[in-house]
Amino acid sequence: VAYHNEKQLIIGESTYGGLKSLATQTGAVLDYGNLIHITLQRAANAREAIAVMTDLVAEYGYASSGESFSIADPHEVWVLELIGKGEGELGAVWVAQRVPEGHITAHANQARITTFPLNDKENAIYAPDVISFARRKGLYKGADEDFSFSDTYDPVSVISARVSEVRVWSLFRQYANMDAYEDYVRGENLTNRMPWSIPISKKISVNDTFWAFRNHNEHSWFDNTHDEGAEAYNSPYRWRPLTWFDTKGDQYLNERTVATQQTAWHYVAQARSWLP
Repeated sequence: VAYHNEKQLIIGESTYGGLKSLATQTGAVLDYGNLIHITLQRAANAREAIAVMTDLVAEYGYASSGESFSIADPHEVWVLELIGKGEGELGAVWVAQRVPEGHITAHANQARITTFPLNDKENAIYAPDVISFARRKGLYKGADEDFSFSDTYDPVSVISARVSEVRVWSLFRQYANMDAYEDYVRGENLTNRMPWSIPISKKISVNDTFWAFRNHNEHSWFDNTHDEGAEAYNSPYRWRPLTWFDTKGDQYLNERTVATQQTAWHYVAQARSWLP
């Protein structure tokens, strides 16, 4: 979902879920939808939104599973990734990164922030206990500077690479050469993580964004317009489920494209600094 307010503050999200041990929190009253709505009533820009959202979950708890939030205003774009602390205490652990000038980023139901700068508040903000909480729960034992949010709280699996990260890859490859990461999104080398953001050579227009959302993995290893399921009309669409098991217990999947027949709605938001 996505919403905006009269200040041109825009917040969208995708659910990544994360560790099941952190999925529920007795006594929490704010789910991700309420969090977006209340924040848009109180915040005027992206940095204020991050502060409001993280303060609210610290006080009232977080009643959803892991979420990636895209947060934009006319001057900056940030991504906030957040997951609850599970049973026994209210609150959440989180990290937020600013998208660098001249870069694009994306998320698709998989946490994507890995390592992040620990001493650069202009570009990265994080919960004071995002690392210490992981240590306390036995989720991480390494050095602070090597801590990866995604690898700790939402580890990539073969399935999430093939149905989630592949959509990011498919979008990125419209603006940059992503061949080096094909083995990652094929689920063959899960350590070969894609960069969180990529530089682009020219500004993307609103119309470019429309075309980005019409992506079906065309002309790639994942192009399914020529397999058995495409039938006579070379359809890229497959009905649910995304994954299934045969009688021997082997698991199979349909390719998950950016554009898909079960999309309920989508949006393109534009913030313009010269307008109030």
